[in-house]
Amino acid sequence: MAKRNRRKKTEGFVIALPWVAILMGVVVLMLTYVWLDARGQALGSRIKFLEQQRTEIQKRYDFELWKWETLKSPSSIEKALSQNRVAMIWPEENRLVRLQEPELAQESLPPYSRQMAQLSQLPRFVVND
Repeated sequence: MAKRNRRKKTEGFVIALPWVAILMGVVVLMLTYVWLDARGQALGSRIKFLEQQRTEIQKRYDFELWKWETLKSPSSIEKALSQNRVAMIWPEENRLVRLQEPELAQESLPPYSRQMAQLSQLPRFVVND
């Protein structure tokens, strides 16, 4: 009787290992795509909610700004003063306090500050250790 050729005998899985690896890679890519799509949908809805919230806050800000502008108008101030029976007049000339920025004169500086100003204009030498 003839000996059986063991090399031709098929043992193991029907599907080859490279095909299984490719199939697993495709499955991983598909799951990654689904996860990214769900994440994008969640971010999109969050952005939409935040944009609506921003427009609401902007409307409230504009309304408060309009209220403030109308309150500080001269006619509103005069109306409020008359409602509270406050009579305001311009101050007299002798009651005005005028502020001026003091000008520094070279003569008013102490002598040591003039020396420091003169020393600061000398050339400097840089010494590195």
